[in-house]
Amino acid sequence: MEQEGVIKYSLDFQQQAVSVNDKVLRDMNACRSLMIDHGLLGQDESRYGGYGFGNISRRSTAANTTFLITGSQTGHLHSLSNASLSCITAMNIEQHTLRAYGDIEPSSESMTHGVLYQQSAAIQAVVHVHSPDIWRYGEALGLASIAEEIPYGTAEMACAVKQLSSALMLSKIPLPLLFVMKGHEDGVVAAGSSLAQCTHSLLDTLQRSKQWSNTLTK
Repeated sequence: MEQEGVIKYSLDFQQQAVSVNDKVLRDMNACRSLMIDHGLLGQDESRYGGYGFGNISRRSTAANTTFLITGSQTGHLHSLSNASLSCITAMNIEQHTLRAYGDIEPSSESMTHGVLYQQSAAIQAVVHVHSPDIWRYGEALGLASIAEEIPYGTAEMACAVKQLSSALMLSKIPLPLLFVMKGHEDGVVAAGSSLAQCTHSLLDTLQRSKQWSNTLTK
């Protein structure tokens, strides 16, 4: 299995503190806590070689494309602080480069998040989780997916997410967008108008996937 959390893009990183207000931290921690409680994000010695998994982000402000994202390998933390976040200020899909600042380098999936923010100003938050249940039954649940041969964190993944999200939005699929990364073990992404919307969609889909699993095992 490919090691989780490896950064594959070229990173221009500046060591500079991120400062966000208390409401932003509360919103991010509320989402993150629920994801951890349901086993969708965190760090577990029995999963993925013991590496942290899952990440969340939100726009810095409603009107621009800079965004805040959890730092690389922060899944073990009890709660987020300014020191746990990176701010992405620029990215180039074709060159697979990213510029950011913070006390910690950004998540290995930052390019995927950035592509989604570029698709629409309506997308204000992105949550990437790891769910064996949703991933396994994604097709049965009618979820969109990224092809199995495309590995996480690559330029190919960023381009595939761009193509898929563009197609979903052209089809007038309402937010949040929800899709499975078939080439990234258990990887599922939600992109919506808020962290709360992404959280609700993921937990609802998790429940439906468990119901589907129970149906098959009866």
